[in-house]
Amino acid sequence: MVTLKDISREIGLSVTQVSRALGGHADVNPDTRDRVRATADRLGYRPNAIARGLKTGRSGIIAMVVAGTRTPESNAHLFEIVMGLSAEISARGQTFVLHVAEPGADTMRLHAELYRSGSIDGFVLIGPASDDPRIARLKKLGAPFIVHGRDPAQSHAFVDIDNMAVGQVMADHLLRLGHRRIGVLNGVESEFFAVQRRRGVLAAHAAHGVAADPALMLSMPMIAPNGRRATLALLDAPQPPTAIIAGNTPLALGVYQAAAARGIRVPHDLSVLAHDDGLDMCPPDSFTPALGGTIAPLTTAWVALADHLADIIAAKDGPSHSRILDLTFRKGCSARAISVDTRGHAVP
Repeated sequence: MVTLKDISREIGLSVTQVSRALGGHADVNPDTRDRVRATADRLGYRPNAIARGLKTGRSGIIAMVVAGTRTPESNAHLFEIVMGLSAEISARGQTFVLHVAEPGADTMRLHAELYRSGSIDGFVLIGPASDDPRIARLKKLGAPFIVHGRDPAQSHAFVDIDNMAVGQVMADHLLRLGHRRIGVLNGVESEFFAVQRRRGVLAAHAAHGVAADPALMLSMPMIAPNGRRATLALLDAPQPPTAIIAGNTPLALGVYQAAAARGIRVPHDLSVLAHDDGLDMCPPDSFTPALGGTIAPLTTAWVALADHLADIIAAKDGPSHSRILDLTFRKGCSARAISVDTRGHAVP
């Protein structure tokens, strides 16, 4: 194990100078501090967490508590989230801990127990619902935390995207292509992001003077099997959609599977767009044809979450740290222009 003495011998400074440089003390010359940190990185130095905790009163541990699931697709999605968050938090000299509770467990109680134990510096929350009790509990405890997403009913630090724009941009693109019956496979609408995406779709329809059909807008956990089942139901309806917007790429995979099962070609018979979180498990270019839609990689969110939470922990009484991330759009090859009659039906 590399120690402060090893760095001291390597760089020609006293152990005290090395310690103060690594501790970020203001009285250390910036060039010296950078040189010490570079040497520490090169030698593979890692600070002793117990000693650091005794000195700072912090453990250096960030936790995320989630309820367990029996769904393999949901677990795969969670695994990507954990991998991304863990890498970013570790890069800042902290340790990421995932606590998976039994399905239906009281995660509020678990958050409180972990924080009161003194072993956790802060929390990351994902999938906030309206009036989310986890947020209320952590605020009452005074625990540092940040949320991926938002609960508009409560004031809290968050990292999010403009989810209304997600729905609006994709619906607008399809409406400009002539589509008038647009299916929407949305997330569970107890979560704010899904509510906002529906609002965006409706706003795009209103801007084009087109009435949206509520029967074509479905809400569900965003995994491929649900996308397949929902799409089959829409395609078998008396008036099926000519286009479908999927809430994420796993749902879009289900859309493609359902279309293939019915002998429907994308985009010739059915246009498809989806929001892309940058998941390794389901990249848009792996679709045939390549999937289009909005893009906001989760990798960018993990960087922002780790940065803001570190700031919150360092200054608990400071201002709230929140950020709306950039959103882009790619056309892909999965949507095409169509002609429609006066009733909104596609004209061959």
